[in-house]
Amino acid sequence: MVEKKRIAVNTILLYFRMVLIMGVTLYTSRIVLKVLGATDYGLYNVVGGVVSMFSFLNGSLSSGTSRFITYDLGTGDKIRLRQTFNVAFVSHTILAGIIFLLTETIGLWFVNNKLVFDASRQLAVNVVYQFSVLTLMLQLTQVPFSADIIAHEKMNVYAYVSIFEVALKLCLAFLLQLNKSIDNLIFYSALLFIVQLTIIGIYRFYCIRHFEETHFEFCKDKKRYKEIFSFSGWDIIGSLCVLSQGQGINILLNMFFGPIVNAARAITYQLEGAFSQLTNNFMTAVNPQMVKSFALKQYDEMLDLIKDASKYGFFLLSVFLVPVLFKMEYILQLWLKDVPPQTNIFARIILCMLMIRVIARPVIQGTHATGNIKRLNLIAGLVGLLPLPVTYVLFKLDFPAITAFLSLFIWGVIANFLETFIFKMEMKEFKIVRYFFSVYGRCFLVGVISVAINFFLSKEIEGNFLIFVLYYAFAVLINSIIVFVFGLDRLNQKKLITFVKGKIHAKKNS
Repeated sequence: MVEKKRIAVNTILLYFRMVLIMGVTLYTSRIVLKVLGATDYGLYNVVGGVVSMFSFLNGSLSSGTSRFITYDLGTGDKIRLRQTFNVAFVSHTILAGIIFLLTETIGLWFVNNKLVFDASRQLAVNVVYQFSVLTLMLQLTQVPFSADIIAHEKMNVYAYVSIFEVALKLCLAFLLQLNKSIDNLIFYSALLFIVQLTIIGIYRFYCIRHFEETHFEFCKDKKRYKEIFSFSGWDIIGSLCVLSQGQGINILLNMFFGPIVNAARAITYQLEGAFSQLTNNFMTAVNPQMVKSFALKQYDEMLDLIKDASKYGFFLLSVFLVPVLFKMEYILQLWLKDVPPQTNIFARIILCMLMIRVIARPVIQGTHATGNIKRLNLIAGLVGLLPLPVTYVLFKLDFPAITAFLSLFIWGVIANFLETFIFKMEMKEFKIVRYFFSVYGRCFLVGVISVAINFFLSKEIEGNFLIFVLYYAFAVLINSIIVFVFGLDRLNQKKLITFVKGKIHAKKNS
């Protein structure tokens, strides 16, 4: 049976973590952009992107690791769980060695021969690259530990460590402003590496102290390696496609338009990342329950969870994100002051795509829970590559930079439907027509009404910062009412009213 109370508690803890990280990220980004300047800020983003291109194998193994650890925890087989963890750790350590060789050969050549940057910044670019490689090595071997914390649903650990992490990042921003002797780009990359090293060390210490399966014991069972690698093998295709799409377009933007456009894209995806946390936290809390339900053959509970997660993920974004779309220029100016050209239009397109893509995330996770991911990665993964050649051809024909973001938006719409049909192929119990009416029907209705009302509000309410705060608060309230009236069915409306009344009654009696 799905433990909805645990999902709710874990979601709240993860939202606490999100608010901390989002607040500090927005504050420090402004300082970093001001200190580094748009050119160096864009360089940091594109150089880090080259390194992340080599991490696609890690993304595939992480998905398999998370799925199998959660599955084994759900079945209660402690011996198998320990084998799974140790197989995952050995696999990621070997993978780290392979990627290290690739980054120090092909990657290093690409950075110094293909990226566009001033010759005077070559030393700084190479130092940033090396720190990025070291950070990636640590992150690769950290995956099994992070997967274990999530599988055990110890979200409070993330909340506590995040308090310390944001404190470190605030110190980083303060030190960056004080720096007068070291190149700012080099200094910034070194400080970020130290922060990552510290946080990863804390998570590993916690796991080794609290989870018996994390104690290293070499597993010689070849079947266990084969099982995880077989699953991950298909995921490699999907991960490579996603990575090629994102970082490939980033590199194309650098080659055709230079690092200033990379800076605009970097800021766009920082906003996307911040709003993604609204649903990432919810999905992080839901995923373990989804896999455990499948492991226990509780298919009805699993499918209900997927349907609800698809709707609620969209509703969360519609409440908080739609008001931002109509005040994007003001928000960017308030946040950064010196805003790279075209950032506002890039951000609007990507944030709209985020609202569409979030609906399909539970479906994708449901497919992974079944263990049958061949079709998903072959079909949806390869379709995901299409924006890259399309963008290249259009850039060659002198189309503007915005073309890349429009092609991504179109792909996002197509991908949603493809992934849903693929899930139906893998799980016959899934009622696809009912899902489309229940999920997309309500999401479309909520989305259209929210956009119309928020557009009207944005035109009627204009002024200084205080007026903006009042506009945003009022818009969030209106959007919440829209979700309640048009998004929730009568049963869930009654449950929510009963819950609120119970809390008010308990508060009066206390």
